[in-house]
Amino acid sequence: MFADSHCHLDYSSYRAFLESHNEKYPEDYYASAKIIERAEQANVDKFVTIGTHLSDVEQITKLTEKFPNVFRTIGIYPDYAKEHLQKFSQNELREKFKKVCSHPKTVAIGEIGLDYHITTEEISEQKQIFRLQLGFAEEFGLPVSIHTREAWQDTLDILDEFPKIRAVIHCFSGEADFTERLLQTNYYIGVGGTITFKKNTELQKSVKRIPLNRLLLETDAPFLAPVPYRGKINEPAFMIETAKKIAILKGVSLDELDFQTTQNFFNLFSKAM
Repeated sequence: MFADSHCHLDYSSYRAFLESHNEKYPEDYYASAKIIERAEQANVDKFVTIGTHLSDVEQITKLTEKFPNVFRTIGIYPDYAKEHLQKFSQNELREKFKKVCSHPKTVAIGEIGLDYHITTEEISEQKQIFRLQLGFAEEFGLPVSIHTREAWQDTLDILDEFPKIRAVIHCFSGEADFTERLLQTNYYIGVGGTITFKKNTELQKSVKRIPLNRLLLETDAPFLAPVPYRGKINEPAFMIETAKKIAILKGVSLDELDFQTTQNFFNLFSKAM
């Protein structure tokens, strides 16, 4: 049974996708219970649903309390850094994180990091909120789920300031220099549906080099559906396509990949055991 180390199971994430797709689904098709049921039928039975904004805390808490196999994070995504710094003092942010991090189903802080893709404005705010959350992770003894987009050098330089941090680099992009730097760390590396894209040869080459005991499987659902579902709304049930591709690249069986990546999942997210 596989573990999805990074997904977004709250319905608001799916609603946005449904509004932008012309496909017709039954009214409750993307209800959390239906998504989890289909995933379990596809041999995915552990989930970490990811926080990106403090406004999602209540909804995600309800999810984790309803489903025994769903765990959660709390985090402020880079795009929302300035908004949160303007709304809350650092002490207020600490108290909010402290409360949620004490919840037994909170297994990490994330997704946090840096994103320079759309704009390089507000970088100072991104770095400030990133460092603040890394400090919370050290203080509360939790690992972190890292988002880095066109900013991996700055991301890893800041992570170096926090040597006690345990981390997964979510949605690994596979650049050669990035891979070299990551192989010098002890961070886990999350690989999702983009590994199945035919033209993503750089990522495929990098994954071949990464030790199996450093890999985590993820979907980032509802985003980045793997082939043959590319362009559709993603869900954890589709993760088997990612697993098949990685098993081929690594020259291992699906059973071996399942065993090791699930062990990696529990090694990082120890509260999920």
